[in-house]
Amino acid sequence: MEKKTILVVEDEVVIAMDIQATLVDMGYEVPEIITSGEAAIQTALELYPDLVLMDIHLNDTVDGITAAATITEALDIPVIYLTAYADEETLRRASLTTPFGYILKPFEARELRANIEITFYKHSLEKTIKEHRQWLLAVLNSISEGVAASDPRGLIKFMNPVAETLTGWSQAEAIGRSPVEVFHFLDEVTRNLIDNPLLKSLHENHTVYLPENALLLTKHGDEIPVADSAAPIYNDRGRLEGAVMVVRDSTEQRRMEAQLEHNALHDPLTQLPNRALFLNRLQQAVDRAQRSPEFGFALMLLDLDRFKSINDTLGHLVGDQLLMAIAPRLQTQLRSIDTVARFGGDEFAVLLEDITDVAFVCRTAKRILSELRPPFLIGHHELLITASIGIVLSSIPYEQITDLLRDADIAMYRAKARGRGNYELFDTLMHGLTIELMQREYALSSAIAHDELVVHYQPIVSLVTHEVTSLEALVRWQKPDEALMYPDQFIALAEDMGLITTLDQWVIREACQQLQVWQQLGVGAWVLADDPLVRRANSTDPTPTLSIPTLSINVNLSSNHFTQKNLVETFASILQDTGLSGHHLKLEITESVFIENAKEAAAMLKQLKELNVQICLDDFGTGYSSFSYLHQFPIDIVKIDRSFVQGIGTDAGKLAIVRAMVGLCHTLGMAVTAEGIETPQQRDILQDLGCEYGQGHLFARATDGATIALKLKTANRRRAGESGGR
Repeated sequence: MEKKTILVVEDEVVIAMDIQATLVDMGYEVPEIITSGEAAIQTALELYPDLVLMDIHLNDTVDGITAAATITEALDIPVIYLTAYADEETLRRASLTTPFGYILKPFEARELRANIEITFYKHSLEKTIKEHRQWLLAVLNSISEGVAASDPRGLIKFMNPVAETLTGWSQAEAIGRSPVEVFHFLDEVTRNLIDNPLLKSLHENHTVYLPENALLLTKHGDEIPVADSAAPIYNDRGRLEGAVMVVRDSTEQRRMEAQLEHNALHDPLTQLPNRALFLNRLQQAVDRAQRSPEFGFALMLLDLDRFKSINDTLGHLVGDQLLMAIAPRLQTQLRSIDTVARFGGDEFAVLLEDITDVAFVCRTAKRILSELRPPFLIGHHELLITASIGIVLSSIPYEQITDLLRDADIAMYRAKARGRGNYELFDTLMHGLTIELMQREYALSSAIAHDELVVHYQPIVSLVTHEVTSLEALVRWQKPDEALMYPDQFIALAEDMGLITTLDQWVIREACQQLQVWQQLGVGAWVLADDPLVRRANSTDPTPTLSIPTLSINVNLSSNHFTQKNLVETFASILQDTGLSGHHLKLEITESVFIENAKEAAAMLKQLKELNVQICLDDFGTGYSSFSYLHQFPIDIVKIDRSFVQGIGTDAGKLAIVRAMVGLCHTLGMAVTAEGIETPQQRDILQDLGCEYGQGHLFARATDGATIALKLKTANRRRAGESGGR
């Protein structure tokens, strides 16, 4: 441990030497003895000793008190005075230099040691306290919050610079004043004064917080939003020493909170209320209407016509700018109490409150439609836009806002069906139809859950060999104790409900499992020999075939499947689970698959082909762009729609079209199936044109799997007999 250095200042040399010897024996270092005040100052500044033993009375112009004052002002060094006597005035002067002790001469060594050790301890403690105080002041003066402290009586004893800035009071002005004079808090809403937290925490002996919406009224009359807390201060013995208050300017925080709340409840593009805020206000309107029957409201759903084509043609940036331009036009046609919101995409919602006049609602709808008719200038584009509006009135009692939205949506699509640019009121007739639709939706969901769906199979026949080479799987709905329902009675409903992909996958799995069962029985394609029309045709064939061609399954696939990322994995899983080879499965798709998303559809079809399945283009010729898809996509078979087959024997135009279709498909390496064949004449014409396959009531109607199984077994036995006879 390093020795401490003590500077001895004593003008009586003998006494000084005795003190020096005593100190050295104690283990201290005493470099020299100083006999004058001036020399003491100079030496102290040079040596920076740990302690000065200073004689009060020095025979010099600079006495010990003056020398000690100069030293302690320049250096943080403790001083102990040595004195044999001192009058009252001298002691008063000495006390002003805050010495660490007095030693009366003569003194004993143990007295000297005790005073020195106490001095070093006290000085170390004071130094630590001073360092802590300086550190604490630096912290308090650098933090972004205002800090103020009081004494036990509640009078201000400290304020940091931030508190000075916030209040407009300087610390010098505030010290000794009541916090009520310096810190005026009031409620932003009620404008009432708020009890001062500093005094409240002091009197109630616990931490106190300002309420929300608190304002600080400054010395200059400004109002600042603030957050505040105050707490009592205790010493180490638990005695109350005062209180401290922290005040934070919350202007920016409140601005950010308001912005975040705005962002959470408003559409970032149009700055209109978003779906969440609108639904909240709509629910409030429903609740109010239930409490007060005299209160009425109207809900409008507005959908832009042809907006998707603008997006697809000119790009999403132009589409976004159009939506931004539409928003203010909508707002100009509404009252301040009404709400217009962007619901998402190109759909907007309007809530008209405190209204019972249907005519007023209709006039508002007309004004909105008229306001949207003038062209929008977006960049270099002049865009014309119309809208369709569905309206629901609160005169029809509703408990759930989802029912309101559903009915407004129904009315909106009715308006769109009338030719667009129109509005439609949801009425009691629509309400009845909606209830009926809900019941049908529930019934269809229940049908899927309770296995009320069945698969029937319609043969597809080779027009050359008259053999059934494939079966189209067609779903039927068999309600308990009711007539069989056909797809045109429920498929559209399944699509609207989002159940069509589930239904399709169920049909595919059922059909694949059924074909696998038939294959395990060892049966394949068969000739429809039990049909007299086909039998007469077969009688002209001198060399009937004895081959057993394989049987395939045709399954219809909705375009909705092509929006799902796991389409290929789903079909691979079905084939693997049922054990059916992919080349026995033919997927029938319509051209809507290509129209809606050609790029993604092409990629998915390519992956499906890797499963060895065949792709059939169904209803060929009914779409305006079917021909352009034939060479772009991996299509194996084209099915000519029944509308062309029906008049092929009497309409030369239809005959020419079918001839062109067959020729085009063959040129592209695709087989052709004709649908809806009902007469031998139609069959013969199609066979002469080179059409490979036919399907229709001439050959067979769709029937259940058990009947098909019986036909397969019969054909198998007949084939076995013919083979044995030969």
